[in-house]
Amino acid sequence: MFSRVSVPCRLVDGTPTVTTVRHDRRVRQAAIRLTRASLFTVTVRDQHLAELAEALREGDSLGVPCRHATYGDWLLGVHPHQWWVNPAAPRLPMELYLLLPEDQQAVVVFTPDEAVELTETLAVEELCGAEQ
Repeated sequence: MFSRVSVPCRLVDGTPTVTTVRHDRRVRQAAIRLTRASLFTVTVRDQHLAELAEALREGDSLGVPCRHATYGDWLLGVHPHQWWVNPAAPRLPMELYLLLPEDQQAVVVFTPDEAVELTETLAVEELCGAEQ
């Protein structure tokens, strides 16, 4: 019923961290913890997981509807990281970010290969687009 995968990434200052995705197939959603701090955990429903995976795959910017345990309905952001450095690159590093009240924020950066790994982790067939 539950599966958990951690994908390596780094904070914008270069500090290594992991983003953890925990799928709950019973209710077709996943908890995503951006860093090791539980404050930066949100729950994303299956249809929005597919949108997040597509944005990561295509190098798009998107605000993904999610739910935060303290702040309720919220948005998880995704966009290319420093796209202006090499805008013609075939794949760009990607950022996930969560901006919470009182200047609480987490911004994590994935290399192109880490972004592919995260996309594959999010795009679990049983959750994203598979008809049961």
